[in-house]
Amino acid sequence: MARVVEEPEYDEYEEEEMEDEYEEELEDVEEIDADGEEEEAIGGDLLAAGGAAAARAAAEDEDEDYGDEGEDEEGEEEEEEEEEEDDLVVAQDWAGLRTLPECGAVLDALTRIAEASGGRQLTVLLLGKSGVGKSSLVNALLGEKAAAVSAFKLQADTESTVKFVRQVSLGDDALDGFRLTLIDTCGLEDPEAGDTVSYGALQRIAEDVRGAPIDAVLYCDRLDLYRVEPLDKRIISAITDQFGKGIWSKTLLVLSHGQLGLPPPGCSYESFSDRRVSLLRGAVRGPFFRPALPAVIVENSDTCQVDAERCRVLPDGTRWVDELLAALVDTALLGRPYSWRPRLSRRPNNSLKWLIPVAAYAQYMVWKLLLEPRLRKDEDLQAAQDEEIWREKTAERRRLGIGPPLRPSGENAWRLEQLYDDD
Repeated sequence: MARVVEEPEYDEYEEEEMEDEYEEELEDVEEIDADGEEEEAIGGDLLAAGGAAAARAAAEDEDEDYGDEGEDEEGEEEEEEEEEEDDLVVAQDWAGLRTLPECGAVLDALTRIAEASGGRQLTVLLLGKSGVGKSSLVNALLGEKAAAVSAFKLQADTESTVKFVRQVSLGDDALDGFRLTLIDTCGLEDPEAGDTVSYGALQRIAEDVRGAPIDAVLYCDRLDLYRVEPLDKRIISAITDQFGKGIWSKTLLVLSHGQLGLPPPGCSYESFSDRRVSLLRGAVRGPFFRPALPAVIVENSDTCQVDAERCRVLPDGTRWVDELLAALVDTALLGRPYSWRPRLSRRPNNSLKWLIPVAAYAQYMVWKLLLEPRLRKDEDLQAAQDEEIWREKTAERRRLGIGPPLRPSGENAWRLEQLYDDD
């Protein structure tokens, strides 16, 4: 407080001013104490909330761990149930096998699987966009017009998956009864929403193959494209999120329309094919994720070139059916079959949820240690400047022989500031 010069004629004013200042100081002290108690209460609430959230997160993690163990047991039971259901599925006689020019290569591939695994079953899942040749590839491998083929997808598919189960019956004891299951799927893009991923289709496909052992996955795309589109990258990412990264270790890249008319200027057929395969692999792989992803080029059309033995060949003379079967068998015999369970899908809502209480506490400490002291310092500086101005006004009015200025209360001062700010 500045020293006030005693002037008898203004004693009444001085006493009133001192009483007002004393009351204001008391109010300020009470407000500061109340603010401190409120902040401590807020901090305690945040810490309590953080502790409770952390406890809930830990409990949920334990539940998930327990659930994962339970799901493993349930998964084994589901696999057994799926195998029993597959046994109940009526397999059609593989009539088209007898008419396939590559029948010998098919029988050799099935023999390799039967001898190496001791089983007589091969299940293949086909994934990809519409119009990339999935259904045509099914027909080409079966030697039958089994799957409906459509070049363009104008509306959503009514069925997410279609199973084609064929059984070998050639009078050969080593192979008779061998079951080939090809699972054709709908396109993974949404035609009604533009160039977007059909996440609903992916979920339905996953539910349809839930618990079923998948020996190999064929990810189909076209060879006669010059780059990997953003939609392709989103589809690949969605497959990883839905099925887990493990699906790519059992996946082959199949590039259809292999009978490329004219490669781009300055490129040979081989260099263009290698570049296309490299781009597609790059879209799947990551810095610390490097699946093998063997690639095979195919030509499903009826105009495909054939060699002297009527086997279908590519422009470079490669028998693509033989190449596909060899890669398919190698992938099928590589480790255990893939089997989808719900826990393999990513759940973004549950990831890093334990950071919520940590983030809340960090925000509180930033406010308490950094922001609040700076704001209080600015408020104290502004209050000191205002007090100096009022002292000067009081001294000036006393020199003029008039009463002290009418200093507004804190609430009225705030209202006046708002009034001037609005103007």
